[in-house]
Amino acid sequence: MRARSCLRSFFHGIVLMATCAAPAHAVSPIVIWVTNSNNFGAGSYTAALAQLQPIATPQEIRFSYPSTQTIYLNGPQSVIVGSDVRIDGADMFGNVIIDGAGWTQATVPSGSATAKLTIANLTLRHGQQIGTGGCVKVANAGTATILDHVQFIECKAFVDATTPARGGAVYAAGALTVADSSFERNEVLTLGASAETNNANGGALSSEGAHNVTIVRSVFTDNRVYLFNSLPSFCSSGAGGAVHLYLPGASSVGTITDSTFTGNTTACRRPGTGYDLIGVGDGGAASLNSDSGTFQIERNFFENNTGLRGGALAFINASFTQANIINNTLRANRGMASTGGVSFVNCCYAKLINNTFSDNRSGSDQFPSQYGGAFAINVGTLDLVNNLVDNAGAGSPSCSYYFGQVTSSHNLYSDAACPLPTADPSSLVTGPMSWLGAPKNLGGSVLVMPPAYGSPAIDSGEDARCALYDARGVVRPLDGDGDGAAHCDVGALESSYVDRIFRNGFELN
Repeated sequence: MRARSCLRSFFHGIVLMATCAAPAHAVSPIVIWVTNSNNFGAGSYTAALAQLQPIATPQEIRFSYPSTQTIYLNGPQSVIVGSDVRIDGADMFGNVIIDGAGWTQATVPSGSATAKLTIANLTLRHGQQIGTGGCVKVANAGTATILDHVQFIECKAFVDATTPARGGAVYAAGALTVADSSFERNEVLTLGASAETNNANGGALSSEGAHNVTIVRSVFTDNRVYLFNSLPSFCSSGAGGAVHLYLPGASSVGTITDSTFTGNTTACRRPGTGYDLIGVGDGGAASLNSDSGTFQIERNFFENNTGLRGGALAFINASFTQANIINNTLRANRGMASTGGVSFVNCCYAKLINNTFSDNRSGSDQFPSQYGGAFAINVGTLDLVNNLVDNAGAGSPSCSYYFGQVTSSHNLYSDAACPLPTADPSSLVTGPMSWLGAPKNLGGSVLVMPPAYGSPAIDSGEDARCALYDARGVVRPLDGDGDGAAHCDVGALESSYVDRIFRNGFELN
């Protein structure tokens, strides 16, 4: 009957026809309001979690109470239920602080029917969990987690002899997106006085499984894995001082862009001693692993991170993984066993393109290692193009080569060039790079280290494999020396002649 009615309406005119095809509308979410900062009772965050229903209709927990008040939890919270749940402090302009006081603020259990969990515009601090995820624990592989404008402060996950630990602040067993968020002083720790295990990874964040992870415009500061044990040879830590990702499968992609990592580390202490060992787990900033997936690491800033192999980044036993490392700045990172910058061990198909390495070190100051201050190569294949490696005075060679097919072009080194199996006449040793500037904000999301105008880095890169954009998102190549021809710069920053005019106060000399 309805079809015939619509047909008759067509012949009577378009206006009547429109009444037969009403537009579809998105289902309005069920909103649960948190109206006070109490730790129980009506209007509390605890009560709001308990009011969530196992339904398909989207549900939102929102907040409206005096912004000077902090929510302190005093017991375990109800797990997240419902297909699509959002916890959002936007109504209070991000001034919502939920202090776990030793309890986890948001949990999605394994086997849950929750397809999506979004947490946005709030601060989570002091959550704790034995095992995974001190502040946010998503144990269900079918749940996509979105963290948007969230601050994580001093969250903790604990490891013991029988329970591995992952993610001091966040653990996600399914797809994960982190945007415009910060992680500060989160930890993975040993439960009790000691435990003879180092199965503990990701001081701030960990995600494992065949899925995608995206981290964008986020900041990781002073996160760590810190364990008490007497494992050989003195004590041992886990991997990923800030981030640990294990993403198996050819379709899995891990993306880290426009983010900053400073002061993250892996550490341990042997019971009965009064001092710590720093840099005793791989990947001071991030440990990234897969069997055949892809990691896209672009436009990030890494400084003062310390690990065992890879002070900044470690790709360990990553077999057929594709690792694309482009437009990053890595400064003053340290690998105690090898490689302050990027460590490739039994890995992968890699590209190092238009990165800036400065003062990265391998080993201690007293006992420097010869295994590559900036990077160590043990790969299937590597494209090494347009990188700036300032390692003079670091006590470690710029890089070390073990194995792999390497294509090298137009790199600049402050000391001896990388000892590759095939000579690369296009790459040069410049001597000390006094013309390389200190880190500063020149636009974009991260700090960069600008080379002086007229320096060897300007317009001296290979154009064919030049990154499309620089660390700020500025298009490449540009004319940096004023000769009228645009050529790629070496390093993470692309300079232009216009930049020179403006930064010198319109003085060309």
